[in-house]
Amino acid sequence: MYRIGFGDFFLLSVPTGGGASHILIDCGVHAKDLGSMRAAVTQMAKDCGNRLALVIMTHRHADHISGFGSCADIFAEIEVERVWMPWFENPDDQKAVAFQASLVAMAGQLGRQFQARLAAKPDPAVEQLLSMAENITGGLGVAGIAANQKALNVLHGGFRNSQPKPDYYKAGDVPTLPAALAAAGLTAEILGPPIDDALIRQMTNKNQQYLAGATEISDQPARLKPFGNAFRGRREDYGDKAFAPYGYDRLKSMLDGAQPDVLAAQAKAADKTLNNQSLVILFSFAGKNLLFAGDAQWGNWENFLYGGAYGTPGHTQLTARARDILGKIDFYKVGHHGSANATPKDAVKAMRIGCVGMCSTQEHAYNEVPRAPLLDALRQRMNDQLARSDQVAAAPDKPANPDAGPLPPAFSTPGQQLFIDYDF
Repeated sequence: MYRIGFGDFFLLSVPTGGGASHILIDCGVHAKDLGSMRAAVTQMAKDCGNRLALVIMTHRHADHISGFGSCADIFAEIEVERVWMPWFENPDDQKAVAFQASLVAMAGQLGRQFQARLAAKPDPAVEQLLSMAENITGGLGVAGIAANQKALNVLHGGFRNSQPKPDYYKAGDVPTLPAALAAAGLTAEILGPPIDDALIRQMTNKNQQYLAGATEISDQPARLKPFGNAFRGRREDYGDKAFAPYGYDRLKSMLDGAQPDVLAAQAKAADKTLNNQSLVILFSFAGKNLLFAGDAQWGNWENFLYGGAYGTPGHTQLTARARDILGKIDFYKVGHHGSANATPKDAVKAMRIGCVGMCSTQEHAYNEVPRAPLLDALRQRMNDQLARSDQVAAAPDKPANPDAGPLPPAFSTPGQQLFIDYDF
């Protein structure tokens, strides 16, 4: 697990025939960028000998893919055998193409409106909303190309070899592993994302979150008021000419759609929808089971845990398969950097006592992330063997976060900076 700031960057190395084959799972940072991405990618390329058996993009948020774009020159020297992405990235799926285009267009429009508001007046709440919008696009890169699009271009063909067309997976698909990994005995099961639109739209279930009472930030944004009461009025105060040329009803509809609280809700919904596209993968090797959940939120977990929409007939408790997987889990990559909405209570309660976890996170990037009650619950389940990326220095001038506590003894920091190791 590399420390780059608020983002995910994991390297999984599998013993194969006297050597090792490597799986890269995401490579990105967005908020609280520590400036260590290039050093981390350089280190990764050296450690894997410029060869990756498999590259996995869980979803297209900047904090999971930006490194592919910013370090495109390094990746251009790396040979890659296979690339996995969620089904939402399949260019031959017109439904997926339209869905992503609409999401990116919305994020771009929201970003411009938030930038305009910040230009008029600094506002930390709007800054966070802008960060959410730009996490979808990556912001504007060189030559006017969105940074996330540059990263996607690398994933679709920017490696040293002409790797095969990426594989696009949904829950239940049987993935194709590189030959060396399969021969070594590694298996993989795709647990998410679901294909069901209704589940993808299921963002949050408060009853399944580890909340902190009064400190919980509501998913419904607080109403922002950009104008003082002196500037407020009623319809009856104005004649019809005041609303020309659109007319009162149309103008009201246009203004309602541009209200700060509406824009905030749209930004949060877009952000969570993209998280719910995450590939969720269970790897098994030599009797060990590793769960990588990306940033999956409620609908994605709901499909895995209950086999469908929770509370509907036949989907009111954990499936036997979900209980079996979680009851045998040895390693869990904590979802969504330790956010409250990405690791349901039922999932934590079903995890094997004594498993270990890694959480890539950075404090003060977003409100109450990582979520203390969630991390406390995971530590209890894991017998305190939960590592945070900020427990290691990113560089000599960027030390470990003292508030993160000491690194648990199950983990190591071979170079004393940049990454944390766990060996089975």
